Amino acid sequence: MVATALSSSVVSVPESAEAESPHIEVPSEPSGTTTRAPVVLDVRGLTTYFYTYDGVVQALEGVSFKLRRGETLGLVGETGCGKSVTAFSITRLVQEPPGRVVGGKVLFRGANLLWGLDEEATFKPIKGSDRVKVRRRFRKIKASHDRLASIRGGGIAMIFQEPGQAMNPVFSISDQVGEVVLLHRAIELIDGLLAATPDAPGVAPAIEQLVAAARDGDPTAITAAAAEVGRAANVSSFGTEAHYLAKDATPDTWDRLAQDLEHRLRRLRLAPSQRAYLRNRRHLAEAEQKLRGVYLEEMRRGESHPRDRRRALAARRRARISGMRFILPGIKRRASKPVREETFWRVVQALEGVRIANPVQVAKGFPHELSGGMLQRVMIAMALVGNPDILLADEPTTALDVTIQAQILELMRDLRHRVGTAILLITHDLAVIAEVADRVAVMYAGQIVETAAVKEVFSRPLHPYAQGLLASIPRFDQPTKKLTSIYGSVPNLIHPPSGCRFHPRCPYAMPVCRETRPTLTDEGNGHHVACFLYNGPKVVE
Repeated sequence: MVATALSSSVVSVPESAEAESPHIEVPSEPSGTTTRAPVVLDVRGLTTYFYTYDGVVQALEGVSFKLRRGETLGLVGETGCGKSVTAFSITRLVQEPPGRVVGGKVLFRGANLLWGLDEEATFKPIKGSDRVKVRRRFRKIKASHDRLASIRGGGIAMIFQEPGQAMNPVFSISDQVGEVVLLHRAIELIDGLLAATPDAPGVAPAIEQLVAAARDGDPTAITAAAAEVGRAANVSSFGTEAHYLAKDATPDTWDRLAQDLEHRLRRLRLAPSQRAYLRNRRHLAEAEQKLRGVYLEEMRRGESHPRDRRRALAARRRARISGMRFILPGIKRRASKPVREETFWRVVQALEGVRIANPVQVAKGFPHELSGGMLQRVMIAMALVGNPDILLADEPTTALDVTIQAQILELMRDLRHRVGTAILLITHDLAVIAEVADRVAVMYAGQIVETAAVKEVFSRPLHPYAQGLLASIPRFDQPTKKLTSIYGSVPNLIHPPSGCRFHPRCPYAMPVCRETRPTLTDEGNGHHVACFLYNGPKVVE
């Protein structure tokens, strides 16, 4: 395998160094061909350090890659190579202190998410040690996080590696997923409530049809009739509510089903105080949206707009002040009831989208009541309910059993094609990459060492590290083949190796590898590698 991989190399490789690729089924063509799709995320020279008492951990050093719309990019490597830090650095979720993004660009919709990074902190080495004293300017950091709030959730969403730890145990699932709905889809929700037509002529016949379907016990007819009820009332979530009400009906409740549906319609018949509350919430959502637009424009142009920002902040302040009339608990509870109920059923719809069996029961439950697979689905629903352009999936299947893994991967593949979301899939499982990824980026010790289409990497790995990863996987067609491991261990990134960080473990290391860091070169067919064994043209990052 290595002899094939190094066929264009300037160095001969001994036969004994052969490493066979594992027998993993790879699609003949990527599942989503996105070479001509627009780039939605462009990461250039991303650098992240952790300033510890032992010294400065150089976790990421010049990481660069591009992600296109509708594409799945797999980021693979050993534990501790910087995969999760990459995702956290893109969204500026690296914990400070000790972590700090210190350089690079993250371009999203033409806006540099790291704009103003140089002004947020100063660094002073401490004499006689490897430590560095960091003086943080917290006003600048807060301003940066305020700007990024316009991106998180709505533009870039993230599935965390441990969903149980990422969710608040004291709030229900509907509260936590519903918060995303109210943050990023509030205008759509409110407009839907204000445009509802619960007394339209077609509502009563649709309810009668639904009651008849419930009596017949036909699930398909119930689903179709419930959808018609939602269309007649001009609120799709009410169709979802009617569906579960009819689905759970029993012979003892058939006679009351029409009355129950009519009673549920009351949430769409808004009182004057409720309409006033909705209008106020809409003004507040518009002000928030305008402020996000100002922040996005600042990051796009690379300069601040104090006047536009002051105007947007003043508009938000006025909307909040005008809403103070609803501050009393009793008044607010009654006025906000339509919003709460509509948000709940929007959450149920989101949970349906990730194929949760009992979405109403799950929405009412709490994180500790769910299994790992269910929590992972809830995290995916929470990430996608804001219709993000990019989904950062950090080890979404690591803690799950094989059956649930397959369901989650199929769900992600379906959502990518249905929603068009680009996915950065972080994992150490190459079988998962072969299953769902279009392209692969191999990371070692905080650096990207190889990128290519998934089929290209599995059939022709170029970097010795990628070859070692593939050689360590069992093959179905060679059950007696002895597995090989990569010599040595991951280096200490406080004192990383000079030159190529992989050279202490590389069987083909040369003197130049110890002195100079290799740059990515193009070896044809979109295959890029950072290794001195190859002499293709340099890739312009």
